[in-house]
Amino acid sequence: MSPDTSPEAAREVSPRPVETLTARGLRTRAALLDAARVVFAGSGFAESRIADISRVAGVAHGTFYTYFSSKEEVLHAVMSELQREMASERPAHTAPPSPAQGIEAAHRHYLRMYRTNAALLATLEQVATLSEDLRTMRREHRRFFVDRTARAIQRWQDAGLADPGLDPTYTASALGNMVDRFAYVWFVIGEEFDEDKAVETLTRLWVQALGLDHEHPPSPHRRPRLPGRSTSTS
Repeated sequence: MSPDTSPEAAREVSPRPVETLTARGLRTRAALLDAARVVFAGSGFAESRIADISRVAGVAHGTFYTYFSSKEEVLHAVMSELQREMASERPAHTAPPSPAQGIEAAHRHYLRMYRTNAALLATLEQVATLSEDLRTMRREHRRFFVDRTARAIQRWQDAGLADPGLDPTYTASALGNMVDRFAYVWFVIGEEFDEDKAVETLTRLWVQALGLDHEHPPSPHRRPRLPGRSTSTS
């Protein structure tokens, strides 16, 4: 790992809160985020330097610290932004006709987003090995998708559509890992797959695992409600 050894990297700083930034400040921050995406995707986290991010953004090195305190903080902001992009596979007002069709749409969007951002997502896998703080970041990124899927599974169970004997969180974790690892092997490791066949296969596995392909009697034991609401699945 190549540390950033510039004088600015060693000083204690307090970046400006986003809500206090002017329009110009918001544009500069956005430019730094875009630049960080490029640098992290091209060099990985360990070899990326704040100086490189500043140069690609077209700002002075010291300007970086007006908006972010460290390389770790800008990575967290980049991954939060990417998470929002990967989560918004359809307009909020557009409900799928069935759970299976919703799963299919979510899988297709996730795979396409993973393809577009494969190098950046590979960096996210890399950083989990570097420190506990970065492992926590990786867990948070993953937990967002697991929790969202678990809420969808619980709704389907309540409606008598999914197997009531499945634990929503464990099932969401297992099925999400399958899709995430499939995408990693495809877009990072480099195995070749056809998109339509991949989406069809992953959707079929999810539908069968959840029991969405047949009816279920109402569960006699209602689980505590999971926090939050969601209409998405992966």
